[in-house]
Amino acid sequence: MVIEMVLDDANNVVTSKAHEAVIFVKENLAYEDTLNDDRWDGLFELAEAWQADELRLNIQQGEQRPRIHGENELSIEVKWPNKATKMIETFMVKTNSIVGEMLGKAGASLPWRCHPMPDSIDVRDLNKQLEALDISIELPEPRSKSKSQDDTDELAGLLGAWAGQDIDLSGLSSSEEKVEVERYLTNVSAQDARDEMLDGLRQAQEQASALRSSLRRVVDQGLFQLMNRARYDANNIGHFGLNLDAYAHFTSPIRRYPDLIVHRQLKAMLHKKEWIYTEDEVSSLSEHCSDQGRMAQLLEWELVAMTLNCHLMNGEEQNWNARIVGLRTPWVFLDLNDDGSMHGRMHLKQLSSKKNLFIDEFGLCLMEELRDGRGESVLLELGQLFPCRIRGLDLWSGRLDLAPV
Repeated sequence: MVIEMVLDDANNVVTSKAHEAVIFVKENLAYEDTLNDDRWDGLFELAEAWQADELRLNIQQGEQRPRIHGENELSIEVKWPNKATKMIETFMVKTNSIVGEMLGKAGASLPWRCHPMPDSIDVRDLNKQLEALDISIELPEPRSKSKSQDDTDELAGLLGAWAGQDIDLSGLSSSEEKVEVERYLTNVSAQDARDEMLDGLRQAQEQASALRSSLRRVVDQGLFQLMNRARYDANNIGHFGLNLDAYAHFTSPIRRYPDLIVHRQLKAMLHKKEWIYTEDEVSSLSEHCSDQGRMAQLLEWELVAMTLNCHLMNGEEQNWNARIVGLRTPWVFLDLNDDGSMHGRMHLKQLSSKKNLFIDEFGLCLMEELRDGRGESVLLELGQLFPCRIRGLDLWSGRLDLAPV
């Protein structure tokens, strides 16, 4: 399946069409092979133009890739996005969005790829944590307004949630005219609500870049943990992270079943046949695919962690000056390479089995109660570097337990 896009001089998509096609592969290229090849300059320029117009999340972490050499030798590569991978991602996101809009307008039931906005309670907790650290970053409260609601409807929803019952505000006048939206967009977050939250996150990232490294990692980690998990859903709520109203996976039908569902619905539309899947079927399949996706992700994480631990077990004893990225009783969580690629944890008993240690209410400091009971002192702080070594590892779970050097 091919999506044809016609662009104007400003690189806006004017029209788009879907085609059944045969693809002729002229050349096999790795992403890196395109970086210094001027044949792809036009595609890079188009991708960069589209990227410049985006207001979306930009939270990235390194991807661990275990490599086996011969029978016993293991190595761990950390892959980071480059200009070529970002180009392909940009084109895939644009295509998935166009297909979602195309089929949504036609009334097809789809396994929408949905990404909710951050939860209000999590945003409040992060704001409290940042305030306690004396960091002048405050994220806006997420709004639940949908495209089919005006400000009065949003207020009624907020008051209803607060009161625990429906609130009728029909007597209030609204300065906004009711906007009629297509059925597939009814429950999608309103653009202004989404933009407000995304702009707040972008500003937080920009402000964090000016902080010293220890505080910057605290903010980066907090923003990363703020994100909800994306899922497949027959009820379209939009994709917050990509800032899109309609997003359906289309580009990988040989490895993701939801893409195959979308292809089948698209072919039904092209041939003017009945939809292949009903709404009930799509609802059931969306839940199943979300569950399977989570299981596959856990399996991948476990396998990478197991391989990493085999690699560490076969190597020389290593020490790290690791970054403290989490404090939650009874654990201290550490980023070993300070780049998001390898993590471990240390039990509070490793620091002392006799002292009375506790973590403050915001998860910012590890405290020690003084012997005379007259006060407390700070032992560790979130974001600081801490020298540690491997104490033990569990090959099956991939868990890495650490101890002080």
